[in-house]
Amino acid sequence: MMLQNIKNRLDIIFVLLIIMTMGLLHSPTILGGDQSLFAVIAQLLDSGKILYKDLFDYKQPGIYLFYLLAGKTLGWSDVSIHLFELGYWILFSILLFYTIRNYSLFRADYFNSLLPLFIVGSYYCNATISHLTQLEALINVPLFLMVWLLDRAYKTGNDLFVTYLTIGVLIGIVLLSKLVFGPIIFFFLLIHFIFTLRSQNLKYILIKQIIPLFVGFVIPLSIFLAYVFTHQIENLVVDIYFKIPTSVITLADQIDPDRLLSSIKWFIKKMFVLLLLAVIGVFLITKKESHFFSLIIAWGVIGFGVILMQKTSWWSYHFQLLYVPIGVFAVMGLDFVLYHLLRKIKLGTPLIKGLLIITIISLIFSNQLNTLWKGVAPQGDKKLYTFDYAKNDAENIINAIKPEDTIFICGNPRMYLLTSHLPELSINGWILEYYLDYQWEDFYYQFKNKLPTYLFVKNDYDKLIESKHTKLWELMMKEYTEFDSVKNGKWYKRI
Repeated sequence: MMLQNIKNRLDIIFVLLIIMTMGLLHSPTILGGDQSLFAVIAQLLDSGKILYKDLFDYKQPGIYLFYLLAGKTLGWSDVSIHLFELGYWILFSILLFYTIRNYSLFRADYFNSLLPLFIVGSYYCNATISHLTQLEALINVPLFLMVWLLDRAYKTGNDLFVTYLTIGVLIGIVLLSKLVFGPIIFFFLLIHFIFTLRSQNLKYILIKQIIPLFVGFVIPLSIFLAYVFTHQIENLVVDIYFKIPTSVITLADQIDPDRLLSSIKWFIKKMFVLLLLAVIGVFLITKKESHFFSLIIAWGVIGFGVILMQKTSWWSYHFQLLYVPIGVFAVMGLDFVLYHLLRKIKLGTPLIKGLLIITIISLIFSNQLNTLWKGVAPQGDKKLYTFDYAKNDAENIINAIKPEDTIFICGNPRMYLLTSHLPELSINGWILEYYLDYQWEDFYYQFKNKLPTYLFVKNDYDKLIESKHTKLWELMMKEYTEFDSVKNGKWYKRI
C-alpha cells in the first residue's frame, strides 16, 4: 500500500527533490546588502530594540519578522536564513500540489505537479545574491493563498466566515509587508465582489464577506498598532509609511529609466521561453475557471503596474512579484503545446514519452539552469554566490575592533554582520541617497551626540555627505582619522 502511494506521487516527489536541490545549492549564498540590513534589524529586534526607533528603514515590518523568525528558528548565519527560506518554498510547493488539482487547467494530470517547478524552480534558477530572500518573492505565497481562498469561497460557499476571516488576516500580513501591494489586493476584492454580485445582493456581500474580511484584517493590524502605541513610535510610523515615501518618490535624481530598462531586459532574458508559453496560456482561459483566471491576470497586470509605481527603485528583484501568474499560464501553454505535439508524433511507450517531456522541460529551463550553474560552479578562484564581496573591506577592522567599540557604516550593512557589531545610531547608512533634508539634520545631531569608534564611508558617499550636509562631513573629518583604505571605501577611527 505504501509503495503504491509512493508510486502515485513520484512526480510530486521528483519535483520536490529538484526544488530542494536548487535551494541547497543556493543555501551558502552570501546575504546581499538589503538582506544584511534585514538581518541586522531582526537581530536588533531580538535584542530588545524598537523597530524604526533604534534603526530607521522605509519598509513595513513583515520582512524583518520573516528574518527574525528565521534567526530564532535556525540561527543567524547566511546558510540558516536561506535554509529557512527553502522550508518556506517547500511548504508553498506542497500547497500548490494540493490546491491546483481542484482546477481544470491542464489536459495532462502531471502538469499539476510541474507547476511548482515553473514558479519556485524559476525563482531559484534566476535568483542571484541580490534576489534571494527578498520580499517581492516571498509575498507570492500569501497572495496565492488569497487567490485560492477567494476562489474557494466563490465556488463552494462553505465556511464563509472562517474563509473570509483568513483572507482578511492575509490582507493585513501583505500590507504590513509592503503598502504598495495595496492595488493588487484592491483589484482581487473588486473582481471577487463583481463575480459575487451575479448571484448575490449587496447585503450578502456586506454580511458574509466584508464584515469577516474586516475582522480578519484588524487582527494583524491591531497587533502592530499595539506595538506602535506601546513604544510611542506613532509619529515615526506615520512619517515612514506615508510622509517620507511621497517625498522620496519626487527625488528626480533617483529616478533612473536605464535601471528600469535593465531590470526588464534581465527578466525577459531569464523568463523568455516561459513568457512565450504564458502568452499561449492566456488564450486558453476557460469560462469554467473565469473567476480564478481573472484574479491571476489581475495579479500579473496590476503587479507590473505596482513595479512601475516604484519609480525611485525599479530593481530587478521587484519582478519576482510576477512568478505565480507567469508560472500558471506558462504551464498551461506547455500543456497545450505538448498535447498537440504528442498527438502528432504518437510515441510508442510511456517511457519514451516521459523522456521526451523531460528533455523539452530541460530545454525550456536551459538558460535558467545555466545561470544557476554559474552561481554555484567555481569561477576562477571563487564561487560567485559564496564569494563574500565585503570580507576584504572588513578584514583589517575585524582584527582591530574590540567588543566595547562601536561602529557606523555609511555603506553596506553586511559589515555589521562581519564585525559582529550592531549599529547604535538609528540612522540607516545603506540608503543615504534617499534621505530628505530633515533626515540629514537628524543624522548630524545623532552622530555628534554619539560618535562611534569606527566609521566606514563607501566610495561616492563622501561626496554625497559633503554635498548634503557640509557640517556633518566637517565633523567627521575633524573627529576621525583615516584607518584603512579599501576597495569600496575608507575606514576612519575616532581620534
